[in-house]
Amino acid sequence: MKRFVMHTLAAACLAAAVGPVFANASSSATFGNLVITLTDLNPNDGIAPSMSFTAYGHAYVLGETLAWGDLKDDTLYAYTAKQQQGVLSGETHTDWSSATSSVTTANTVAGFTALSAQGTANSGLDANGAYRSYATGADPFENGFVLSANTKVTFSTNVSMQTQTTMGYNLDADQMEYANAHALLYVAGSVNGVDRSDTQERDMWSTFDVRDDGSTMGMHDSWSGQFSVSFANDSAMDASGTMKGFVSTEGYSAVWDGVTPVPEPETYAMLLGGLGLIGAIGRRRKARAER
Repeated sequence: MKRFVMHTLAAACLAAAVGPVFANASSSATFGNLVITLTDLNPNDGIAPSMSFTAYGHAYVLGETLAWGDLKDDTLYAYTAKQQQGVLSGETHTDWSSATSSVTTANTVAGFTALSAQGTANSGLDANGAYRSYATGADPFENGFVLSANTKVTFSTNVSMQTQTTMGYNLDADQMEYANAHALLYVAGSVNGVDRSDTQERDMWSTFDVRDDGSTMGMHDSWSGQFSVSFANDSAMDASGTMKGFVSTEGYSAVWDGVTPVPEPETYAMLLGGLGLIGAIGRRRKARAER
């Protein structure tokens, strides 16, 4: 099983290798330390809280990067875990973009304890990139569970998200930068024939702002906190339900507008110094879709 670990500086270093990076869009989304808690709603009924599950899917990661310049480039990975153990990860890049995602798998109804997705798209004088990445604990279908009578199940996880663009909009080329981070945690089921569901979701976007003089600039947004969703079976019989969680990113960087300032010299030094990290990865990995 092949696995690739994304270096933090990969996108910036690759872009530095083919030409200066004048603007970029990037985003990330992570779930960390998922906790599943069972609560006894009636301690006097003599029924111990319990939950069994059926796996209809497995951990899954997907990523794609594109670049437009002298040549168009498109790379892709899509991996499914054969077993719900260990870490499933994928990474891909072009000269002007990178994407990575991972799942810390678990043999539970969630299918994961942690999820991560991130990507970067850079732009130069006549080149730009795009990316998307995705990670989930159960694909292609949500896992199902059976919950004991008078029991509540709660799924809680730490969440961190960020999006940013540097240029925002190239007016001459009529191209907009954007960066997106999306995270969702969901549980649903039926009690005595009545459907119940609980969802926590954030869909974060950075595009561009307009200054007083009519020029444009990039944006930045970030959020960290906790998602917590629950399903309560307050009946005297078992109840069934499903659970789903995922994180995803996507972004696009427009061709440089000739106005936005280039990175500071110390930033270039960091980018160039990181080129050595990329040697082991290689310049390009094409359409990997096997494990």
